Amino acid sequence: MKKLSIFLLSMVLLFTLIFTGCDKEVDKVGEVNGQPITAEEYESHLSFLKYYYEIQTGAKLDEEKDQTAIDALKKQTFDDLVLKKILEQQAEKENIIITEKEIDEEVNKAKATHGEESYKEILDEMGMSEKQLREQIKTEKIYSALKEIVTADSTVTAAEVKQYYEENKDQYADKGGMEIAHILVDTEEKALEILAKLEQGDDFASLAKEFSSCPSSAQGGDLGLINEDSEYVAEFKEAALKLKPGEITKEPVKSEFGYHIIKAGALHEARTIPFTEVENEVKAQLLEDKKTEVFYNYLQDLNKKADIVDLRADKADKSESGAENENK
Repeated sequence: MKKLSIFLLSMVLLFTLIFTGCDKEVDKVGEVNGQPITAEEYESHLSFLKYYYEIQTGAKLDEEKDQTAIDALKKQTFDDLVLKKILEQQAEKENIIITEKEIDEEVNKAKATHGEESYKEILDEMGMSEKQLREQIKTEKIYSALKEIVTADSTVTAAEVKQYYEENKDQYADKGGMEIAHILVDTEEKALEILAKLEQGDDFASLAKEFSSCPSSAQGGDLGLINEDSEYVAEFKEAALKLKPGEITKEPVKSEFGYHIIKAGALHEARTIPFTEVENEVKAQLLEDKKTEVFYNYLQDLNKKADIVDLRADKADKSESGAENENK
């Protein structure tokens, strides 16, 4: 499957595209089927892509030294805005309507997730107003609604699902491991007290819920399966994997986090997960992959058929011509 453009991948994320939607006469850098791409839209989105590029690379763009990267970002900016206009035009044809209530719900979710102050700080950092955010949410919802319409007939057969599983069995390898639970406390003294309680017959899970400082305490100390590839501190992992099923460490195990009392559960042998256990997961994955490809090809076809005018080139040519005349 062809690799999707950065724009298509970023459509499901917030804070990626800024636009104004002015009806009055405006300075424009291009047109898509007669609809203008304004200079303000272009500069806003270019500014964001530069910001995102700097976040990703960890380096500030230099207008002279990084001209190649900046030229690539300018091209991407124009391509992104062309595709945005195409999406809007197709949404209108499909009578896709996004209500203010729907947008309100998403804005309120963002505020609830980050908190009012952090929400405002994020917008400020991105150079985005709430109005622009609302416009982005609307575009995002249009994208999703249009994709659902275009890919409604996409299906995956049972044979395709089975074939994918057989050809990619390495993805469904379960390395197995030992079921491990632990109780984590700050001092060796407290750990010894808990070990004494266990020797008297107290329940491990109950003690973990009462005394352990690890978040796993809510699950009675259960950490799931641990094997040689598990990412735990060396002292803990070494002690855990030495245990036999049902055993508890006889002494507290010290690590940088404190003192651990470790219990081993059942041993799970390495295996390939059977098809029946992952059939639905594979089917869902393949269906989404197919929908993504169908929608990508649909948008690419619309792009090829669109009447696209890039006025940036005309302005650049005129600017160079004017400079040459001045030098004569």
